[in-house]
Amino acid sequence: MKKTMQKKTEELLKKFERDHEVYVSATEEPTAWTVYARIPRSHAPGTHHLHVGRKYLSGPNEHGTVRILRDPVSGDAYSTESWGPMALIDDFVEKALDHILEEKNAMDHGKEAACGPSCI
Repeated sequence: MKKTMQKKTEELLKKFERDHEVYVSATEEPTAWTVYARIPRSHAPGTHHLHVGRKYLSGPNEHGTVRILRDPVSGDAYSTESWGPMALIDDFVEKALDHILEEKNAMDHGKEAACGPSCI
């Protein structure tokens, strides 16, 4: 399969990692897109290497629906959100980075994790 992610999106991922110290990757398959992030839990001394994993799954035929795995290492429980139209993986990556930054900011301000509109 030919990858369609634009070079500017690949550069955006690298810049996001540098600017926010969040490890992030994106993969593209014919019917699925995945963004995986390792978000630092805290900037307190001695906690630099503690991260929380997030996996975001969608695809070109998902009509904006995104599955979010909040702890992809420990289980496959997920929540579902609607992020609006996404025609390309580039659109998905941009929206995922916004969501990741929101999660990181929530954790930086003492909240355990942000969940978006799907939290109860």
